[in-house]
Amino acid sequence: MQNGKLIANLRTLKCLSQNDIARMLQVSLSVYKQYEEEKRPMSIDDLNTISNFFKVSFNTLLNLTSEKTFYGESEIDYKYMRFSLRYFRRINRITQKELGKALKVSLPMIARYEKHPECIKADYLYVFARYFHISADYICGKTLKKEVL
Repeated sequence: MQNGKLIANLRTLKCLSQNDIARMLQVSLSVYKQYEEEKRPMSIDDLNTISNFFKVSFNTLLNLTSEKTFYGESEIDYKYMRFSLRYFRRINRITQKELGKALKVSLPMIARYEKHPECIKADYLYVFARYFHISADYICGKTLKKEVL
């Protein structure tokens, strides 16, 4: 899941209120507060907006690395992401059912994420990246630099 404390620190460093960021993300203030309190996972689009705005990588925002890397403002490449999600599962010879069991996600949800990665939440991206030891930014096509975690 996203690092709510880091997001709150980045927000206060820019002298922004929670309401400012909530408006930028086009979510209610209560939803944004839940993001910072880590009670609700961000959508991948909100994570991307935060990443680009504060100039930090997905890996940093998801606590996958302590390095504050940034690969430049970019959008998520959903076509590449769709490929990545299936590719990492298949090269490791894991079925959707096995992956669902390992990640504690239903089989239909794994199938849905592989077909429609735009509906993935930050918590699933985190667990997937950790499970396969691969950069979340790489999975999403934000960088072509393949980092092993």
